[in-house]
Amino acid sequence: MDYTVLARDGIIHSSDYLRDHRDTRDLTRAVARGDLVKLRRGAYVEAIEWENLDPQGQHLVRCRLALAGLQREYPLTGFSAAAVWGMWVREFPDYVTILDRWKGGGRSEPGVRRVSAAVGSAVIQRRDGMLVSSVARTVLEVARHGDFATALGSVDWALREKNPDGVSRDDLFAELEKLPLSVGRRHLDRCIRTGSGKSDSYGESLARALMIELGYELPEQQVRYEAPRKTYFADFTWRKHAVIAEFDGKGKYLNDEWNGKDPGEAVWREKLREDYLRSCGYTVIRLFWSDLLHPERLIAKLDAVGIPRGRR
Repeated sequence: MDYTVLARDGIIHSSDYLRDHRDTRDLTRAVARGDLVKLRRGAYVEAIEWENLDPQGQHLVRCRLALAGLQREYPLTGFSAAAVWGMWVREFPDYVTILDRWKGGGRSEPGVRRVSAAVGSAVIQRRDGMLVSSVARTVLEVARHGDFATALGSVDWALREKNPDGVSRDDLFAELEKLPLSVGRRHLDRCIRTGSGKSDSYGESLARALMIELGYELPEQQVRYEAPRKTYFADFTWRKHAVIAEFDGKGKYLNDEWNGKDPGEAVWREKLREDYLRSCGYTVIRLFWSDLLHPERLIAKLDAVGIPRGRR
């Protein structure tokens, strides 16, 4: 069956389907076959369209769907506002988070979670047609729901020097003061103090967070190296130990803006870059997602090149 004729803004609603059908059993069977994805009660999307979206895009669909079903306009916060801002997060939940004053009772909507902590002090902005909590409030809401390693990337995004929507460390501390003690302020304080504005990706942030937790001597980030006709920046540099570590997520090779629509050329440029850094007397190692997901591999790589460890 062609479900596209039923879709409104890409969403297939069971209420529309029931105008011409007796029940929704065909939709249930389509979900079982893998033709449709059920987003919430009474709302579906074609599986092929869903799979073409990245996790941020998928969560934005959930956000627009949830907001359309509410009786009035509410601001998004937490992971949902993070999706609108384009913030780095480890993964998005399957529920949408809105900011609302607590009124008691058992109100609930399918796929919606309400947050009321310090709602009166939250700065609300409009972005891409939706109300969202400010970057400072959003990043703290995201960070408080993760451990240190997974939360630091979101904080780094907020502090990132290249981020046009970024904020300062003082902004984050000021926002933290507005939140109640119950939000885990000690954890958030650590994330803010340890955050860096020099990480270029969530993977770099996660790598640095693991180095901190494992007690390694911390590197400089984004150190500049001037080749005869090219400027290079290294993700992590330990000058004293003549070691450079590069986080090598495959996404950059597949990103047309980075690879010039030629992944092979991108790989060649990386080889030339690494050859130059080695010619400067550095040992160059590459860190992959598998090293971060299995920290014993990260330990093995850092130990092998002599990065000191012991501080915890």
